[in-house]
Amino acid sequence: MDAAEKKPLLPSWAVKALIWCGPTLFFLLVDTAIFGLVPEKETIATFCLIPLFGLMVSRLIFLFRSRRSLGAKIALTVLWLLLQAALWFVALLFPINLYHCVREDAPEQFEDHFSKLYYVCMTPQDTPKRLLFPLELGTPEAQEYHRYDKHAAIFLSQSCTLLCRYAEEDYEAAKANLEARYRFRTELMDTEYSFGDKQVKQIEPFVRIGDDLFRVLLPRDGEREFTDDFYKGCILIVTNDVRREIGYIAFADIDLDVAEDLAVFINDECGWKHIRR
Repeated sequence: MDAAEKKPLLPSWAVKALIWCGPTLFFLLVDTAIFGLVPEKETIATFCLIPLFGLMVSRLIFLFRSRRSLGAKIALTVLWLLLQAALWFVALLFPINLYHCVREDAPEQFEDHFSKLYYVCMTPQDTPKRLLFPLELGTPEAQEYHRYDKHAAIFLSQSCTLLCRYAEEDYEAAKANLEARYRFRTELMDTEYSFGDKQVKQIEPFVRIGDDLFRVLLPRDGEREFTDDFYKGCILIVTNDVRREIGYIAFADIDLDVAEDLAVFINDECGWKHIRR
């Protein structure tokens, strides 16, 4: 065997760089592309933890490549694994915001997730046997299902959106069908729970963000809303005459205590900022 055949594929500095950076890049790719972790103000701490996980894996790889005795390798591996387990526990306490968009079976996925959201916000005796607002979508050209979940320790905020785009001749008919089928809130909404005689800020039950018009839905006769407070659970319908789109948004977070601005609530809590980014 000649010297050329013994030459390593990569120089030693490249191998070390790959070991140091590879695990971190892998975790970032998996967390963002597969699990849908999104970089936001609340998730800065979570993103800071990812390199720590990566560096721990790097240290394990260097440990396996070292000339230490088998006993030392086993002992140090157990130590690093215990440290990783502790870090995983700490990571569970940090906010994790996940966003996904899919186009296959969008209405079915929306209805399935919506039903689960509705169960969360209702007492068992009030649990419905059918979807709160049966969808009649017409013939959209394209459909998208968007899901936005915010995890923080034991707290969970969930939102799902079905967005449909129509041809010009079908959009007006689909939009008119909304007015015939659904009722929308017209009275001002409280932005937080009122204790006693406390004066609470009230806001309109509709808002325009760019070309998108959002309205808060009322239940049909004989049905009830998620909760009495829109910021704990609600349904919104959005129309966009420029894009010829109609969207249905379902939101639930029984621990949210206030939402003083409907546009901010839609963007930040319902994840609309990711849909229109």
